[in-house]
Amino acid sequence: MNHMKVRRSKGSLLFDVSNNTVLFLVLVATIYPFLYVASVSISDPQAVLQNRISFYPIGLNFNAYLAVFDNPSIWTSYKNTIVYTAVGTFINLLLTTLMAYALSKRALYARKFFTVVTIFTMFFHGGLIPTYLVVNQLGLINSMWAVILPIAVSTWNLILMRTFFQEFPAELEEAATIDGCNPIQVLVRIVLPLSKPIIATISLFYAVWHWNAYLTPLIYLHDKVKFPLQILLQQILISGETSFADAVSSIDSSALIIGDSVKYATIMVAILPILLVYPFIQKYFVKGMLIGSVKG
Repeated sequence: MNHMKVRRSKGSLLFDVSNNTVLFLVLVATIYPFLYVASVSISDPQAVLQNRISFYPIGLNFNAYLAVFDNPSIWTSYKNTIVYTAVGTFINLLLTTLMAYALSKRALYARKFFTVVTIFTMFFHGGLIPTYLVVNQLGLINSMWAVILPIAVSTWNLILMRTFFQEFPAELEEAATIDGCNPIQVLVRIVLPLSKPIIATISLFYAVWHWNAYLTPLIYLHDKVKFPLQILLQQILISGETSFADAVSSIDSSALIIGDSVKYATIMVAILPILLVYPFIQKYFVKGMLIGSVKG
């Protein structure tokens, strides 16, 4: 069988070269900061002080991580962040799934009205002060619920999930209904087990948001023992807590030398959990994004 070679035009080749070059530059710009932070966090203090770190560490030294984990504030903030992320993601996913499934049904009364009202919130909202007053009136200030409930449903994630449910085969739901299942049973037993891609995608979106949340906890939380990891990280990077200086001094005689290493080690400790989780749900993430955005 003869194979015909398809001759590509110079314009097509030029486009591919330009496209690949741009993508490579974006890749380098994305990865380099992470490599630099990771390298500084485990490099020799003298190399850090002399600004000799680039892509790879110089002289392995894990004293910065010892200083980080020796600080009790890190463990408290870590626990708070895990709780906020776990509880928040569960509530987000529960409410988003129920609302998206309802809006995906054409038989829903006033479906278009509810859809328009929902989309309206993407472009117009009350603002920070009215939201704060509502949270304050509900008595949620300085509590976990002040961080979770104001963003219980993301409109964008809701639309993605609603679109996914609209593409779900109606025959399967009809067969389950004939067998005696009510709408909740259809959702739990039929729809959700076959919706792993979109569930994984939306869960990742919500989990990353909660893990990286900074402004919302900063506004509503007052007690230091309730601060998540990002607030503590901000204090370390900007104000520099004395407890970290004490921890560093107990490990190395020169706290100034490895001060930057401690900061970067804290950053690594804060971002590693999300980086470790992502590879396990990457296949669902890509599929969920494609299926959930086929049509509006």
